[in-house]
Amino acid sequence: MTPAFPMPDPGEKDYKDIQAMIAKYHWSFLGGPKIEIEPEVPGIRYHVKNTPFQGWVYEEVRLRNVKTTVGLLARITITKVEDEKRLIEIFRATPLGWANIEALARDYVAKKSKLGRYSSGADMSKDKPTWDMIEGRETIA
Repeated sequence: MTPAFPMPDPGEKDYKDIQAMIAKYHWSFLGGPKIEIEPEVPGIRYHVKNTPFQGWVYEEVRLRNVKTTVGLLARITITKVEDEKRLIEIFRATPLGWANIEALARDYVAKKSKLGRYSSGADMSKDKPTWDMIEGRETIA
């Protein structure tokens, strides 16, 4: 897969800063409706996190607004969910191997960062940038 948003050239002066910034983040799957008309759109976060005392723990967290949560930098639409119950079963039972999605997400966040999307604290309360892998386009800048 060729990323739509290529990583900066290693020769660029801010390459190491961008690599260090995106290396410290982790990933989760967000579920919500396809059409997001209202200012707040409820959803759910499927997430594996590394806790100090329990190690890796899977969690499902209901969200008041799937478009913006604390610490969320960007969203990548990867599929339309036809059977939510089956998807949840898969999340609960399967180790996730998703190198292509992770590569695209890292590339996308690096480009948005380079463009200054995360430089202002005020930007963190905005709807998060969203790349739709199904349509091959950005849906929220």
